[in-house]
Amino acid sequence: MRVRTALLPAMVAAAAIAGACSQPRSRPPSTAVQATTWPAALAAAQRAADEGRYADADRELAVYAELHRGSREAVESAFWRALYSLDPRNAAGTPRDAVALVDTLLLARGEQPRRVEALVLRRTALLVDSLRRAVATPKPPVIVRDTSRDLARERQFEEQKKALRDSLELTLAELERIRRALAERRP
Repeated sequence: MRVRTALLPAMVAAAAIAGACSQPRSRPPSTAVQATTWPAALAAAQRAADEGRYADADRELAVYAELHRGSREAVESAFWRALYSLDPRNAAGTPRDAVALVDTLLLARGEQPRRVEALVLRRTALLVDSLRRAVATPKPPVIVRDTSRDLARERQFEEQKKALRDSLELTLAELERIRRALAERRP
């Protein structure tokens, strides 16, 4: 019995220390907390994007979405990240990144804020991507001709050819006449 009573305080102390050292599992924040922090996170991201710090804006929204996973605002953060990724001033953003972010928004369960805007943004990103690829692909130059000018020039060449042909025929006829005359004079 004495061993049990001596171990009891040690076990209680070990349990208390183990409980103090372990990190408590965090519960997802309540909707009221999300609503008050979302405007601040969105404002910070908008300010960063306005100043051209797109990586900071993306990080701010990504961190918010991670901390509030599954919330309406976390889903909306994907829309804003896609929008900033598609901004022409954002050198690091690509239309493909924007499409991937919009797809995560469209595939999210539950309420989908900005669904219509996200669809428009997705179509825009796909169009921008196809235009960038089209510009990057070298194409043969397009030669635009003025057909009326070409026809006039062609007629002029035909007239010159006819005049040269006539002149050549006259010259050949004259040479033939001279050759016959020389042949007749030879003894």
